[in-house]
Amino acid sequence: MIKRNYYCLVAGFPDLIPDDKKLHFSSVDLRNYLREEIHPSDFELVKLFYLPWDHENLISLLFESEFEWDERGNYSREVLEQFVDKKQFEYIDSSAFPSYFIDFIEFYHDDEEEFPKIAAVKFLTEGWYKMLDESGNKFVAEFGEFKQNMSNILLALNGRKHDIPYEEAIIGDDEVTHALKRSRARDFGLANEINDIESIVQIFEIENILDRELKLDNHTWQYIDEITFFNYFSIEKVLGLVQKLFIVERWFELDKEKGQQIFNQLLEEIQSNFEFPEEFAITYGKRK
Repeated sequence: MIKRNYYCLVAGFPDLIPDDKKLHFSSVDLRNYLREEIHPSDFELVKLFYLPWDHENLISLLFESEFEWDERGNYSREVLEQFVDKKQFEYIDSSAFPSYFIDFIEFYHDDEEEFPKIAAVKFLTEGWYKMLDESGNKFVAEFGEFKQNMSNILLALNGRKHDIPYEEAIIGDDEVTHALKRSRARDFGLANEINDIESIVQIFEIENILDRELKLDNHTWQYIDEITFFNYFSIEKVLGLVQKLFIVERWFELDKEKGQQIFNQLLEEIQSNFEFPEEFAITYGKRK
């Protein structure tokens, strides 16, 4: 895969203005900006990370009577409404959507099988993780694996703590998922497969829910920093920024004061991580 560098990408970002009441720079703003600033094939990678909100919108259309549309999804309401009607779906250009979307709707409209909401969520999530794994980008694949493992581990820990069957909800079919379903060890015997399993278990044991969620998001933030450490100007650094902005937005919903602190942290990182190196300015002159 061709590697492209975006040396001056952030120089033209929409204004990033810290504010004590709201977030002025959203993930929707970032996606709209990136659409015009990066190569189309790299933008397709960006869109992959917004697909979970398309999942939510689609599931809401199919299973809810009233709901608020999430603009973070890639597809408009008008586009996804075509999936709801079986006859309209037959005329959809399937190449315009991830293949697992099409598979999902075909199952949903199958008159012979009932497709409950919980099964729909799992089907779409599994398809998304598989798409990340097959993206051809190392960062996307590794981050997808990280997210899948963390989600499965937390699901298993919750199930074990509250004595709730969780095995059928685990996503994937590998050594990690097999251990989560069968092992009774504190770390599910995964110390050799997942380096941060002990950290995740310790975070899960924090009683205060907000503190626990903050620790989990900090853990994800640090992971992004680790796997993009040597990606100074590439699409991987941009994708890491997208994921961090998702975290910021989440905290503006959970705790505005904490969200503002995390947003300020993101601004500092943007200013430092994307600063144009002096050697480039000397060698190549004016940025363009």
